[in-house]
Amino acid sequence: MLPFFPRLNPMKLLAMCCLLLMSVTTSMTTTSVAIQGNEEAYALLDWKASFEKQSQALLSSWNGSDPCHWVGIACDHSKSVSSLNFTKFGLRGTLQTLNFSSLPNIHTIAMSNNSFYGTIPKQIGVLSNLDTLDVHYNQFSGFIPKQIGSLSKLTVLDLGANNFLGNIPQETKHLSNLKYLAFAYNNNLRGSIPAELGMLGNLTDLRFEHCNLTGSIPTTIGNLTNLSVLNLNDNHLDGPIPREIGKLVNVKYLWLQNNELSGSIPQEIGLMTNLFQLDFSSNNLSGCIPSTIGNLSNLAYLYLFQNFFSGSIPDEVGKLYSLTTIQLLTNNLSGTIPPSIGNLVNLNSILLRDNTLLGPIPSTIGKLVNLVLLDLSGNMLSGTVPFSIGNLTKLSKLVLLSNELSGEIPIELIKLTELEDLQLAYNHFNGQLPHNICTSGNLAKLSATNNYFTGVVPSSLKNCSSLVRLRLDGNQITGNITESFNVYPNLDYIDLSENNFHGHLSSKWGKCSNLTCLRISNNNLSGAIPPELGEATNLQELDLSSNHLTGAIPKELGKLTLMIQLLLSNNSFSGNVPIQISVGFFSPL
Repeated sequence: MLPFFPRLNPMKLLAMCCLLLMSVTTSMTTTSVAIQGNEEAYALLDWKASFEKQSQALLSSWNGSDPCHWVGIACDHSKSVSSLNFTKFGLRGTLQTLNFSSLPNIHTIAMSNNSFYGTIPKQIGVLSNLDTLDVHYNQFSGFIPKQIGSLSKLTVLDLGANNFLGNIPQETKHLSNLKYLAFAYNNNLRGSIPAELGMLGNLTDLRFEHCNLTGSIPTTIGNLTNLSVLNLNDNHLDGPIPREIGKLVNVKYLWLQNNELSGSIPQEIGLMTNLFQLDFSSNNLSGCIPSTIGNLSNLAYLYLFQNFFSGSIPDEVGKLYSLTTIQLLTNNLSGTIPPSIGNLVNLNSILLRDNTLLGPIPSTIGKLVNLVLLDLSGNMLSGTVPFSIGNLTKLSKLVLLSNELSGEIPIELIKLTELEDLQLAYNHFNGQLPHNICTSGNLAKLSATNNYFTGVVPSSLKNCSSLVRLRLDGNQITGNITESFNVYPNLDYIDLSENNFHGHLSSKWGKCSNLTCLRISNNNLSGAIPPELGEATNLQELDLSSNHLTGAIPKELGKLTLMIQLLLSNNSFSGNVPIQISVGFFSPL
């Protein structure tokens, strides 16, 4: 006899089957997640076990089978490990024991600023979901594995500040989603920049500085039209700057300094109107600075120093209204300083030294009221210093040495109350130094060597408590040396030689405890050397030759044990030289 089954409603039967199926599926999924979680945990624990003991202690939370709660680990919604972030943890270990195949859902590896070493394993290529690989500032070495080209989802790749060798893998051309690519600092790569990098059209930041790269900049660089930063400085790149660089209209930072680039700056540079900082310094570039540079209306920093540029500074420079710094020093530039430079009211730094610039300093320079540093030294500038210089009330350093400038220093210079460094040496200035040259007491360095200054030392200099270095040698300055100077607590170097000072040496010089060099030769000093001078125990050079000094050389000078050069000749000393004095170069009588 067949068993009896109650008749079931077909809809209820279907519902019961669905519930049973869902229960089985949920159970299978939970089991699958648990198995995967355990596999990831085991892989990470095996990796931790290979670290140095101190590093293992930093990962003390790594225990059990649920890595989602471990320090440095993040998981996705399915409880699978999605991120390893150990930035600045201070860990030391390798990647050799990490089973990448056990971490299929990883999208971020951030390990910068640690002490990881060894190579990057080829197996890293299995991480098909990886979008960020950042291991800069570690001690990785060896070759960059070509398998890195398999990480097609990468948007950030930073291998900088390690010890990698070899070429930049051509396989990087497959990383079409890359936005940030950096191999910068300390890496000892070889070879050139692959032309294939021009295929990475999504790049916004490319940093290959200090990588020992050679060869030329590929013309395909012009294809990277989304670039905002291009940094190739401190390599051995040669050849010209390609004209195609003008296509990089979104670049804000263009750094090519300290290479061996040659040729001229392409006219197309004027198309890069978003440039904020342009640095072509320390190369072998030549030719004229193109007038199209005036189109760079957003440019704040212009560095073209230590090249072979010739011709004039283009008048169009006066259109760079956003410019804060211009450095054109150590080139072959000629012609005059364009008056249009006065339009650049945001400038705080001008360095034009060591060129062959001619003519006067334009009076329009007085419009640059934000200027802090002005260095025009080592040129052939002539004429007088414009009165408008007194408008530069924020100026802390004014360097005019080694030119053909003449006339008197304008009294307006006393308005420069922030001035710390004034260099007027090797010109044809005459008259007196402005009497209130150190009213504020901020002046630390004053150099007026080899001019035709006359009269007495400005009275304000006596109260210049910040004075560190003073050079008035090679002029016709007069006055009593005792009355003209004071004790300067920070004074390191003073040269008053070849002037017309008279009077006795002050005993106060011995209180200048930081003084290393004192030169007062070829003047009209009289009297004896004060014994107190032996208290200036940091003196390394003392030159009192060719004066009218008399008396015995004080034995206290024997305390000057750091002395390298002592010159006392052409005076009228009496007695014997103290036996304590022992110097490298000694001329007593």
